[in-house]
Amino acid sequence: MNELYLILGILITVITAFDFFYTTVSFNGAGMIARHVSSGIAGVFLWANRKTRSRWLLQFSGMTHILVLVTLWLALLWLGFFLVLMGDPHSVIHAESGATPGIAARIYFSGYTLSTMGNGEYIPGGGIWQMVVAAFSFAGFIFITTAMTYLISLTSAVIHKKNLSLFISNVGETPEAIVKNAFNGENFEQLGKIAPELQKMINKHNQNHFAHPAVHYFYSRNRSESLSINLTNLDEALTIIQHHVDKSGRRDQGLRLLRDAISKFLNTIKHHFVAAHEGDIENGLEFKHLQSSDVPLAEGPDGQLPEKKRRALLAGLLRSTGWSWQEVYYSED
Repeated sequence: MNELYLILGILITVITAFDFFYTTVSFNGAGMIARHVSSGIAGVFLWANRKTRSRWLLQFSGMTHILVLVTLWLALLWLGFFLVLMGDPHSVIHAESGATPGIAARIYFSGYTLSTMGNGEYIPGGGIWQMVVAAFSFAGFIFITTAMTYLISLTSAVIHKKNLSLFISNVGETPEAIVKNAFNGENFEQLGKIAPELQKMINKHNQNHFAHPAVHYFYSRNRSESLSINLTNLDEALTIIQHHVDKSGRRDQGLRLLRDAISKFLNTIKHHFVAAHEGDIENGLEFKHLQSSDVPLAEGPDGQLPEKKRRALLAGLLRSTGWSWQEVYYSED
């Protein structure tokens, strides 16, 4: 018996199983393998986006993440089982002759056992190996069913993310547009009416993001479907209302809870995905179009605000999804 193969195979199997189940069913984020692989893939896509200056490639990011992760988990599980079988020359034998197979046959045997295809011309070599093979066959079945359940849940989270982005985009495609569209001539009651629904959707996305971190890597090609830039637009609009609209026009309309929901989401992502970039937000708030509107702006220096750290975190969120702060205040003219 080769103890080195056996120990190595068990270690790979245990580590892979832990990473897989932690990522798919723990609802506490991604495992170590999944987290580092996803970060590497995201880096490649964002690098390509910067070089080509086109978001076309980014639409394939989420799909690539899932395919690579599932393939990697399966390959590691297969490798672990193969090494376990290599630990004993008699772990697998030919069904008719009883001869011990070579490396290629053991790879084949471990593969079709994990795929639950049933027995072929090779069989376990003894009582203990019969139990080991049965355990790995059951593990393969659990892997397939859990992966399918995870993909269904992840798909639902991605759809919710796009719906939330479109909801915000419908209110306005820039911070200034959101403020103008929400103002009814006296106050922001219209925004206050949809604030509870927005808060609920943001909280749900926050939980989806925490439970399925891969949802972060489903980038959108279109601005209207990209949550990072639309959430930044909404938060900037709330900052304008809070700090730069005259008190007569910003009576409490229940917007505080909406801003708190955004704060909780930013707190979730800052530990895993987003690095703040204060250099990206050298310019303050922009509301030149609001100055010619009916929105009552407070007197004071334009663009001065006490939200530097928050905006830096938003800038990091934008950068992690292929956008920049300059694209928040794009010209609508």
